[in-house]
Amino acid sequence: MTTSNNSSPILLAYSGGLDTSFCVPWLKETYGRPVITACVNTGGLDAAAAKSLEDRAMALGATEHVLIEARDIFFHRVLKYLIAGNVRRGQLYPMCVGAERGIQATLLAELAKKRGTATVAHGCTAAGNDQVRFEVALKTINPGLEIIAPVRDQSFVREEQVAYLQAGNYPMPVSYTHLTLPTIYSV
Repeated sequence: MTTSNNSSPILLAYSGGLDTSFCVPWLKETYGRPVITACVNTGGLDAAAAKSLEDRAMALGATEHVLIEARDIFFHRVLKYLIAGNVRRGQLYPMCVGAERGIQATLLAELAKKRGTATVAHGCTAAGNDQVRFEVALKTINPGLEIIAPVRDQSFVREEQVAYLQAGNYPMPVSYTHLTLPTIYSV
């Protein structure tokens, strides 16, 4: 792995799931740079969950954790228009995930500028559109950003990430239930 000579922090888009939890110590070890985790709250994150994310990020080795409150921004820039237009996927729920990623990436790019770092990392895999949404928005807002996507670019699989975290005695993300199927991590 290549280690950068740059000593500025890496800003990591942090959800607290397996991929981004793995990224904290891996980025620190691989690049020899401090990692600042940032979670953009567009909704559904209460105070206890926010505190849990911060605690885990710090235990994983982040030098700082930033919670960006974005519920009002997300509502006023996106949700109110989807609701007014009755724009729904499968006639069931508002089509907001793509726009949510754009808002999150925009706020992360702005935070990177404020913090004076030229590097943003994310835990997206190659399996979906989130990687594209994040990277296009990041580069649009801040064209000079270096973007690191370890899970995608190094083709890490979940078993490798779990083994890495266990070997380093790092905290593991909590399991959760997705719909009616019990899962350990999202698939």
